[in-house]
Amino acid sequence: MGATMTTSEKLVIMSALMTAMFLFALDQSIVAAAVPRIVADLGGLHLLGWVFSIYAVASTVTIPFVGKLSDMFGRRNYLLGGVLLFVGASAGCGAAPSMEFLIAMRCLQGIGGGAIVACVFATLGDLFTPIERAKYLPLMTGMFTFSLMAGPAIGGFLTDGPGWRWSFYLNIPLGVLSATLIALRLPAGGGSGGRASDVDFAGSALLAVATVSSMFALIWASEAFGWLSVPTLGLLGVSLVTAVAFVFQERRHPHAVIPLSLFRNAPFMNSIGITVIAASCIFGALPYLPTFVQTSLGGSATASGVVIIPRALALLLTSTLGGQLVARRGKYKGVMTFGACCMLIATALLWRLDAGQPIWYLAVFMGLMGFGEGMVFPISQVVAQAAVSRDQQGVAASSRQFFMQVAQAFGTGIFGLMFVAGYMSSFQHEVPDLARAVSPATYESFQDPTLQLDAAKFDAAASEVHTQPGGAVLLDRALAAQRSSVASAIQLIFAVSAVAAVAVVGVTVMQRPIPLSRRFEDPAPPEIL
Repeated sequence: MGATMTTSEKLVIMSALMTAMFLFALDQSIVAAAVPRIVADLGGLHLLGWVFSIYAVASTVTIPFVGKLSDMFGRRNYLLGGVLLFVGASAGCGAAPSMEFLIAMRCLQGIGGGAIVACVFATLGDLFTPIERAKYLPLMTGMFTFSLMAGPAIGGFLTDGPGWRWSFYLNIPLGVLSATLIALRLPAGGGSGGRASDVDFAGSALLAVATVSSMFALIWASEAFGWLSVPTLGLLGVSLVTAVAFVFQERRHPHAVIPLSLFRNAPFMNSIGITVIAASCIFGALPYLPTFVQTSLGGSATASGVVIIPRALALLLTSTLGGQLVARRGKYKGVMTFGACCMLIATALLWRLDAGQPIWYLAVFMGLMGFGEGMVFPISQVVAQAAVSRDQQGVAASSRQFFMQVAQAFGTGIFGLMFVAGYMSSFQHEVPDLARAVSPATYESFQDPTLQLDAAKFDAAASEVHTQPGGAVLLDRALAAQRSSVASAIQLIFAVSAVAAVAVVGVTVMQRPIPLSRRFEDPAPPEIL
């Protein structure tokens, strides 16, 4: 495809792809600021978590299946269908009369978004040679990150202005523009060919069940049942059994949705290793920083959002510059290793965070994190696609994205367990006499690190403590213990992240770089693990 197109034609298509990716990433985060108004208008507070989780689960399950289909039958129809489904579902979200309807539309949004992600990176592989991808893929990654970070701010502006429904209606004109450009400019056809009977429906179903079971186990363990409950263990058991069945299915199917040969491809596996380690142990830790900012550092909700802006800006800058450097020199190992070292330094600094530190410290650390990420992740995507043949571009790109999203979900869930355990252990150790001085209900409220953020709940708990002898001193100690205990929990999380960052550095140093071709041709046979 790309060999017969001019640069200007490619850039028009890329603008459509970037718009589609902007929509997918934006809708992962834009809803957060609109949540209070959504609940006020639609009710259904007990269903609120589904607004977020169903989108993530639906998109994750869709990615590998559509990635394989696009390799077989071409990208355009699946990409166009994903964008149109996303636009239609966005209109449905905006017009939702109930929370149940909104959740159903968010599921359709997730399916459309999964199709978009599965096709976007693969289409870039069709448009540009491996060396050109080093220049253009980072722009896509930067757009993804920027929209993800900007989502809460955009959602807050729209919610306070025309209303929360416009957080979804915003997608309609942008999606229509993207779909129009794709329909008019992206060539149809392509793909390796095949029949509907060649599609690995059984493997896709097994992978979907394994993914859905594991992700819902993580969600419900944190929100409802607990980690050792029968529902959680049952879902994890189903996930394990279907994952094993999926491996057996992929071994025998000639058109496997995720060919097992990819896991013997050393350059591809290096890329997957970097992605999985960082997504689970570094990205999975970052969602707990806002709690630290608002409790241990005494910052506002706005401040907890502002401190992550340097990460987005640094990632956008270094992904662009790093991609340009790789495209000119044709070598990427040094750039990736330097970026991985920056991530290691950032996680080590975050590991030393403590209560009462200036908030701007955290902003600097996040900037350094983004600086490193921008030189690692876009290039690892380039390597993953450069390591496989042209008829596996969709599988390679979608598999990497699939593993990244699953790893991040698992990491966030495990770190949530570590955060709670670290906080509880530290708090109980610092104020053991609080449990004897107040009622069990009040003591339980102090075990919530966000107690001070709920004025009514805090006033009720504080008034009971004040009735005890030496209550004022005890209350001060309890609040100080909350701040220091959150800091201890954050330090525990980022200690693990720092170890993971060492592993990322190790993988980047040990990898054997492959040449990035300046022509549209299949790579040389990869190193086999």
